[in-house]
Amino acid sequence: MHARELVEFAALLASNGPAIIGHAARLSDSGLEQYWSASRCRQERWARSLKTFSYELQYTASKDMAERWADIRNVLEEILTAEVLTRIWGAVCCSYEQRRSLDEASPIVRNVLAGHLEARNRALNLMVYGHGLRVEEAVILNRMRRRNERWSDMLLGYLPDGEEVTEFAFSPARVKEFADDAKVSAHPETAWSLLLASLRIAYQRQTYSSSPNEDLNRRVAAGILACLPSELFETTGTLKSLWLLRLQHAANDTQGMIEQLLALESSPQEDLMWETRNSGAPRTRGSL
Repeated sequence: MHARELVEFAALLASNGPAIIGHAARLSDSGLEQYWSASRCRQERWARSLKTFSYELQYTASKDMAERWADIRNVLEEILTAEVLTRIWGAVCCSYEQRRSLDEASPIVRNVLAGHLEARNRALNLMVYGHGLRVEEAVILNRMRRRNERWSDMLLGYLPDGEEVTEFAFSPARVKEFADDAKVSAHPETAWSLLLASLRIAYQRQTYSSSPNEDLNRRVAAGILACLPSELFETTGTLKSLWLLRLQHAANDTQGMIEQLLALESSPQEDLMWETRNSGAPRTRGSL
């Protein structure tokens, strides 16, 4: 699953955010655990890739630096782009629990965001201080960073107002501005369709056709999907159709479900084996 698809998934979560936050049922423990374990594993892969690249860069000849930077650039793009979903899902979970005076999913999503921010800082540090990165490439990566930040704040503006949303914003003032625009829209459904179309166009320009951790990106999205209660799929538009799809497919057809949700297109089925890593995970209801 490409990182840009995670942004589309984040947009769908934001559009259904009020329904998710206002729903009475509790979030799935198993879904939260899968989201945490997949996110942590992905962060560890990022850390290894950046550390290895930084070490090898010291011994790379000048003529070979452009090729080495091309190898690591897709990792940098994935880190910066996937952060949109991390922030949107974190805001949804924290807003959901704040309304119910719960503190179960919130530590998990905050832990994931903290790890993602560490990866982000390493990526930005490499972009600024890494030797051999051409100015043109640095400008492209920086524009991509700013684009991701703006879209993240725009999607947060569709969630109910609250400190929890502000916590996950790059610019709280920008989130408020987008929220005000959303409230005064005369045709919210049309406005949302145009926004989603604009998002897809913006991310079609992603340089690489694949992401380095597509398997874990898929598992992250599947963990979020598994968190949502079945009743929610029966009462909201897009999510309702996804719930019907869940009844028609086996549980291991996650890639097909996600792509149906995002693009309403059929996709090849995959059966990926996964071993959940539990050591050091924030505690959930099932672990108490």
